[in-house]
Amino acid sequence: MSYRFSVFMLLAVGLAFGLPGNAQTAKASEENAIRIATLAPRSSDLVRGFTRIDHGLREVTKGKWGLKMYPSGVAGDETDVIRKMRVGQIDGTVVTSVGLSQVLRELAVLTAPGAIDDYAQVERVQKAFNPEWERKLGENGFKITGWGEIGMLRYFTNAPLYSPFDLKQMRPWVWPASHNMKAIQHAIGATGVPLGVPEVYGGLQTGMIDAVITTALASVALQWQSKLTHVTKGTHGPLVGGMVFANAKWAAIPEDIKGVLNEQIRKNYQGDNLNIREDDKTAYKNLLKRGYVSVPYSAQGLKDYEAVAKKARESLVGRVYPRELLDKVMEIAGTKK
Repeated sequence: MSYRFSVFMLLAVGLAFGLPGNAQTAKASEENAIRIATLAPRSSDLVRGFTRIDHGLREVTKGKWGLKMYPSGVAGDETDVIRKMRVGQIDGTVVTSVGLSQVLRELAVLTAPGAIDDYAQVERVQKAFNPEWERKLGENGFKITGWGEIGMLRYFTNAPLYSPFDLKQMRPWVWPASHNMKAIQHAIGATGVPLGVPEVYGGLQTGMIDAVITTALASVALQWQSKLTHVTKGTHGPLVGGMVFANAKWAAIPEDIKGVLNEQIRKNYQGDNLNIREDDKTAYKNLLKRGYVSVPYSAQGLKDYEAVAKKARESLVGRVYPRELLDKVMEIAGTKK
């Protein structure tokens, strides 16, 4: 059974950045330790939630089972963690749809430009497809135990963005693992700066990049907002993600322990999405109060975005997700024109 849960500070987008830190070892035997890696800083709500899960698991199992945490990106970017899970070095993680698409490429459709615009739409799409996606993830070696959100995507920049084509005069960040980020910047004709997530903050500090796409909640939590000054008023769909385990590890966990683990996950994360949505709105409003400039697309800019989004998502048909899937997702979402 899977739960919807809060993945606050996941990417906190993506998006999160690496902070110094070491593995936090649970008081359980190495064989029974469940190794969890995340980009989220050790001070984040996500990692604190895992700590509570660890305590609850160890209490119920009398110390026989627990979690070993690798927070703050110490195990690498999402692609690194997925690779380590495939070879048995990491057991579980919380990733964005970018990380999930490294396991099942078609999941990139969840953030395909212009395909899903709001929370109600993503809920309808996930209701229709989650059973199929969970089955396919399982066939690819991964057990998903929860889906989550991290707010609404916006562009954060150091100059007004009236049209997506204004990114051509900027140095936008591009996540090499993101099919959608690469496709939209190619459609715009912008020269993106490829950086792994742990490198973004340093890129902002040095001026290597001056534009990122993330959520208000993530931007504040990761301190990216401290290096930027403008934010788009309009949004570009929800940032979603999931909690996954390697099938081999999941199969090795006794059924009664799985029950305890699922219960601890439910206690700590179920039902948090509504809070995350409100927190993201609050983070956006607080940025404006502190001097951020909210920039709406111009009338022409809105037309430009629609054209760019269509070109970008169409360019991924057949390479990343099938035509039938994209059409069905947009039909369910109500964005198909």
